[in-house]
Amino acid sequence: MTGTGEPHPDVARLVEQFRAAGVPSYDQIGVLKARAILENVTRSQLPAITVAAVRDILIPGSAGLLPVRIYDPDPSRPLPLVVYFHGGGWALGSVRAADRPCRRLAVAGNCVIASVEYRRAPETRFPGPLEDCVAAVESLVARAADLGADPDTVVLLGDSAGGNLAAATSGDLAGRADGPRLVGQILLYPCLAPARNSPFASYCDRANGPLMSRRELEWFWDLYLATDADQTDPRAAPLAAEDLSSLPPTTIILAELDPLRDEGLAYAERLRAAAVPVTTIVYAGAAHGFWWLDAELSQAAELTDTLAGMLRAIGQRV
Repeated sequence: MTGTGEPHPDVARLVEQFRAAGVPSYDQIGVLKARAILENVTRSQLPAITVAAVRDILIPGSAGLLPVRIYDPDPSRPLPLVVYFHGGGWALGSVRAADRPCRRLAVAGNCVIASVEYRRAPETRFPGPLEDCVAAVESLVARAADLGADPDTVVLLGDSAGGNLAAATSGDLAGRADGPRLVGQILLYPCLAPARNSPFASYCDRANGPLMSRRELEWFWDLYLATDADQTDPRAAPLAAEDLSSLPPTTIILAELDPLRDEGLAYAERLRAAAVPVTTIVYAGAAHGFWWLDAELSQAAELTDTLAGMLRAIGQRV
């Protein structure tokens, strides 16, 4: 999708609303207040829709039990399993904040979605959240039949920091001879390389956003990484991986006005060079995090429809 560099009218309107309301940037207010602000994202979401079966379960994580919310639109038959990792810079966000988008996607995509409540930074820094996500996939696939899901049709989905965790989890599982096999990964505007000293042009062109700034991304990475050496660890920064050839078919969804845009494009090129099937879609005039804002941004509903079509196609192939 070719863009003009100008924000979509919905984005421009939302930015003005935030400016008028004095909404601060996350890095200015600290973790606890930032978490509270992000939890209010539901005010910018369409009302929750009914899903045939929604239940909260506990599964073994890497350091204890993890809460997971299961959305099953058709308990009468096994459906593709989509393991979802929410965004929020590894420090914010929750299963609750992503509940309404997950409901819509489960119904529209005719798939079982398992939304994972991994441990967050800075209380748990890298590699803890990643280890939770890897353990969650293993646990969910092992009990897929009990969840109404097909253990042989597993897709990872993540947005922003959740996209980072999805990509890193895919890489971890691909390196295991006996691990779960994935049929795909879908990464929504993922964080793939550390923000500080980023070489990508979009980090300069879109340093002030809209809706997400370079300064905020640097803050999130500082909360997540435990040591300087982590910046080059491919489990923390998937773009640093030397070999991507064993990864599953990948879809990367990007926002034109996002500081993260160019690293997503670079990751797509790395995947193509490694002969991994990859689809890249750039939403013109879109800003970071737009999928969660479907009451304000029409492109969020468009994205849900796009994702649903992809997931229905996966289900029809099996």
